[in-house]
Amino acid sequence: MKSSLNIFVSAGEASSDIHCAQLLLELKKLGDFEFSGLGGDKLAEQGCTLLFHNREFSVAGGPTEIISKIPLRSKLEKLVEKKIVESNPPITGAILVDSGEINLRLAALFHFFKIPVVYYIPPKVWVWRHSRIEQIYHHVKLVLGILPFEAEMYKSWEVPFEYVGNPLLDEVDCKQSIDEAKKSIGVALDRDVVTVLCGSRHNEVRYHLDPFSSAIALLIEKLKHKNPNAKPPVIVLPCAQSIDPKYLLEEFKKKLNLSDVEVLVVEQKSHAALKAANVALVKSGTSTLEAGLLGVPQVLAYQTSGLSRFLYRYLVRYQGFVGLVNLFLAKKPEAALGWEALEVPVVPELILEKCKPEFIAEELFKLYSDITHRNKQLDQFKRLPTLLSNESGVSPAKKAAELCFSLFKREKQ
Repeated sequence: MKSSLNIFVSAGEASSDIHCAQLLLELKKLGDFEFSGLGGDKLAEQGCTLLFHNREFSVAGGPTEIISKIPLRSKLEKLVEKKIVESNPPITGAILVDSGEINLRLAALFHFFKIPVVYYIPPKVWVWRHSRIEQIYHHVKLVLGILPFEAEMYKSWEVPFEYVGNPLLDEVDCKQSIDEAKKSIGVALDRDVVTVLCGSRHNEVRYHLDPFSSAIALLIEKLKHKNPNAKPPVIVLPCAQSIDPKYLLEEFKKKLNLSDVEVLVVEQKSHAALKAANVALVKSGTSTLEAGLLGVPQVLAYQTSGLSRFLYRYLVRYQGFVGLVNLFLAKKPEAALGWEALEVPVVPELILEKCKPEFIAEELFKLYSDITHRNKQLDQFKRLPTLLSNESGVSPAKKAAELCFSLFKREKQ
């Protein structure tokens, strides 16, 4: 007989919403559930009652941006506490996904009410604050990680941890051909494509529009100089749900300021937009790993506010790789995290002070025009499917669901 479980979920980002929705889909195969919490459209499609839509919490992640959301976070916490007290049937457990600034406080709240917490995709404790792992130790029953090297960190703190594999293995269609991808987004099969991902949050787009558009203008200038008779590539801009596509297109074209270059905005087809590309310029985040799985040569870049840059360099002082694709492909986790001398990253990382149009354009041009340079990156990407898998070989979402169900069922008894 199936068990009836009332689960609170919190997925504050667009990518978290997708990952958590896959988890809920698998959970529903195991039992009868009620879901409510913070999330987006994908969670709503899985029957989750949204107390808040995650677009309201959309920020670029820097300290100044996070501070602006404190009143909203406080409102969420009060609403969650009210729901804990009034829910009938009582809340059986909580699944928190990424978003440490929101979810670590919620974890403490659920722990206070003796509600077991599973943290799926924990915050990057090695980047921001090592004190976060102490909070997880005190308030979280089980951590489900998607980065294998995290296991040793949590083991040293005696925090129950399982590496479930990376959810992108469930979500990225690696079988789609380049021609199929071009047809899907409306690009002629004989045209080259450069895909530019400015981000899924408003502040990210605002910080990246200038350097990214300027970099593309410089790239096209380099390509014209090399081959004056060739058509410039189509510039494809995947657009997240939280971003106005008209705004993205108009602002990018205005800043690009090249009338002979076709710029195309596509919605809900970021994977096809990547697969179609000769090369991609990707804002640091999940998309770097998606591009790697799809076998797309890429340059990683990231920019944020002046104050956030200062705090990152002089307070956080993280010296390791920022790109997920580089963290997975690193030969030694200690080097990837900056604990030892850094390796050369597989994907160039141009972040903060290095996020300059001339640097970005130069790296894009090398990948676009130099076959040897391009293949060197692509050969490394072939390792990703194995690295992203768990030992059992089952779907990451399925394994995560089984572990959640087992814990919540056990705690309910």
